[in-house]
Amino acid sequence: MCLLFIGLCLIIIGQGIRILTIGLAYIVRGGRNRRVYADKLITDGFFAHCRNPLYIGNILIVSGFLFISGNVSGIIIGSVSFFAIYRLIVYSEEAFLESKFGQDYRDFCANVPRWIPNLEGIGKTIANYEFDWPAVAVKEYGTLFTSLIIPLGLISWKLHLANKVNDYQFLLSSIAVFILIAYGIVRFLKKTERLKSMR
Repeated sequence: MCLLFIGLCLIIIGQGIRILTIGLAYIVRGGRNRRVYADKLITDGFFAHCRNPLYIGNILIVSGFLFISGNVSGIIIGSVSFFAIYRLIVYSEEAFLESKFGQDYRDFCANVPRWIPNLEGIGKTIANYEFDWPAVAVKEYGTLFTSLIIPLGLISWKLHLANKVNDYQFLLSSIAVFILIAYGIVRFLKKTERLKSMR
């Protein structure tokens, strides 16, 4: 039960960081033609407090999945492996960003931590932005769906192993249906570009 609680907290915190990041100042960065790409250097929003908040969110979410699974060795190996993978990704991105943005990026690195967010002034940061919920829906609905459906599946499986899944079958099914309907609605709105008109 303790591992389950820790796992759910990690997922909530990780997803919360991702939502806050996207809702304040989304970064257009990623791969293009199998190479690191960034059209401009984003230093505001949550990026003023952490250089890699989306990656932090991903690491926390996956670690949460591992905690919910309840396998201690899996938690240790999986969390360390996932962090190591992201460290390699960040290393290549940092080299690219420094070569592209030069002193601006070096100043950014000097003032903003790579991993552990500096939350000093976060209230002011949030107050200075109009939170962009449609952007969160467009960019984050897939990750949010995953953050909900995987824990639900893991919890259902653990209840099945304990021969207790029938006691919670209606609740689990209702939650799954709600998640799927919400996902379908957001996906439909995105495909029809109706979310853009809400921005």
